[in-house]
Amino acid sequence: MELPWKPPLLLDGAIGTRLLAAGMPADACPEQWALEHPAVVTDLQRRYILAGCDVLYAPTFGANRARLSAYGLESHTGELNRRLAALTREAVDACPKSRCLVAGTLSPTGLQGPSPAEAPFDEWVEIFSEQAAALAEAGVDLLVCETMTSLNEARAALLAARRTEKPVIVTLTINEEGETLSGARFLPSVITLQALGAAAVGLNCSCGPACMEEPIREALPYASVPLAAKPSAWGNGGDLSPLQFGQAMQPLLDAGATIVGGCCGTSPEHLAILRGIVDRHPTIAPREIDTDACAVESEALFLADDLEYGEPIPCDSDLADRLIAAEEEGNTALVELTQPGDIDNLLEFGGMSRLPIMLHTDRPLLLDEALRRFPGRLLVDSLCEIERPLLEDLAAQYGGILF
Repeated sequence: MELPWKPPLLLDGAIGTRLLAAGMPADACPEQWALEHPAVVTDLQRRYILAGCDVLYAPTFGANRARLSAYGLESHTGELNRRLAALTREAVDACPKSRCLVAGTLSPTGLQGPSPAEAPFDEWVEIFSEQAAALAEAGVDLLVCETMTSLNEARAALLAARRTEKPVIVTLTINEEGETLSGARFLPSVITLQALGAAAVGLNCSCGPACMEEPIREALPYASVPLAAKPSAWGNGGDLSPLQFGQAMQPLLDAGATIVGGCCGTSPEHLAILRGIVDRHPTIAPREIDTDACAVESEALFLADDLEYGEPIPCDSDLADRLIAAEEEGNTALVELTQPGDIDNLLEFGGMSRLPIMLHTDRPLLLDEALRRFPGRLLVDSLCEIERPLLEDLAAQYGGILF
């Protein structure tokens, strides 16, 4: 679903670091503290509105069941999200002539698995679905899955958020090498998430504006959705002043970001400077792009004009070696799924492929699970003995390419 307003859009700035500066103890539950000190939150959000922000983030960053359990508040997930979204809506309504959208935010759960095959994907989806449903019920205009540290948890959050039929922005956080904690890079993440239905894809927090420029620039030619950049106010070894932050954001706008804002360390003053820069910057016009690409977490895998592959590769414990051997036979790896255990092998070794992966199976449930859980974008063999309408539906649902 598309965003309610077309870019350029100015997102708001930091919430957590502003609450800490206002007296929130470091060991407090930010969501509970925000509700106990509503005037602090609404005053901050009012200042973001006056700075010219188009989108206010409700302070629901850590309001999922897994993170709230650290404070014994997991049973209050729905209530906390609804009240925090309502508080943000009140801040918007209290400002005469304000034109702000309210975004509900979802962040990583903190739950991980010891291997890709053992990642708690279904649990992620369930946790995010609970939070997203509460935020949608509270009337947010869109949802933002932010500070995502793995492509697969970002996919789980997006699948859950999509159920609300609200537009969804997904932003990941990267290090100076351009990778998330799981090793995901931005270009393959854009290819994967836009195919999965994200209304915009971007980066937030991370190591400041400078480390976002090259990933944004690299992704632009392949982005069918707007690109977002919401960095922290860090650079040159220290905190950036509002003016320095605005100057550091200029290259991101030049690189192709059309949705921008600030994360940790930014203030309404930072956003007021950025508002002026955004208003003066020419909007990058839409262009024809090539979206026929597959992806694994670490690499975009572009399709040749003619796909060439050998015999179907068994998806067994030797899959990694078989994927390497497939590079000698063509430009695509045709992987066959025949039994449930194949899914674990695909998740464990599929990310090593340097060829686009095409799945072949005659079992709809296996295809559904593989497309749902794989951290990337896959091809689907149209010669499977699965009825064509079901093949088309599964490919569309999970962003696969039916070939």
